[in-house]
Amino acid sequence: LEEIVLTSNRRTEKLEAKIADLESSNWFLKSRLTTANTNYRFDNKYSSTLLGNLKMDDSQKKNTTIGSSTAHGNEMKIQRQTAMVKRKISQLENKPSASKEKRPPTGIRSTSFPDGAAFSAYVSVYETDISKDFTVHFDTIVTNIGHHYNKHTGAFTAPQHGVYVFTWNLYCNKGGYIHSQLVVNSNVVGAMFTSVEGAFGVRSNTGIVVVEVNQGDVVFVRTHPIHIHIGNLYSNIAWRSSFNGWKLY
Repeated sequence: LEEIVLTSNRRTEKLEAKIADLESSNWFLKSRLTTANTNYRFDNKYSSTLLGNLKMDDSQKKNTTIGSSTAHGNEMKIQRQTAMVKRKISQLENKPSASKEKRPPTGIRSTSFPDGAAFSAYVSVYETDISKDFTVHFDTIVTNIGHHYNKHTGAFTAPQHGVYVFTWNLYCNKGGYIHSQLVVNSNVVGAMFTSVEGAFGVRSNTGIVVVEVNQGDVVFVRTHPIHIHIGNLYSNIAWRSSFNGWKLY
């Protein structure tokens, strides 16, 4: 019965992760649509202004009296202004539409990764109360290529079959220890023991696993469902409890 309940809980977390991913994608599409509409209105307004200036310059050119040196100078000036305006209009017409540009949502601009999957996240709060079979929520995202990691559930959902690398490290305070596991669906694929017994301050170990997973598999970090722990989970700006992963091939 415990195994059935555990499997049911994992499936629920998987569904919650998919719902959160869909909500994130929906928000991203709405924000890009708003930006595209804003840029389109600006380009139209700027183009209309340039066209108005061009017509005004053409009118001034026609009304300029030809014959005197002053008139000739004005005509040359108008011709230069007209050529400049035409170049600006040509640049606007050749500018790619904002709706067709591929831009990363936030952070550093980089090359597109159509089949990429990589994430890095850490715990932002100083102390987290934990218990047996506790799924750790690494709530602050550093990298999330493909948006396959869900900070609300602490789980990564594999976008496709392949070999992935996962690492995690957990900090505990002096006198404490934590048993943790890396789980794919309901299968434990990695385990780690972090101990600060007999030491001063905080300590951390790092676990790393290379594992083959299938599309839709859910990967997360939890405390041991049976073994006890002493103390809680800690994280600080100078030392982060973190969870990372990427598709190897």
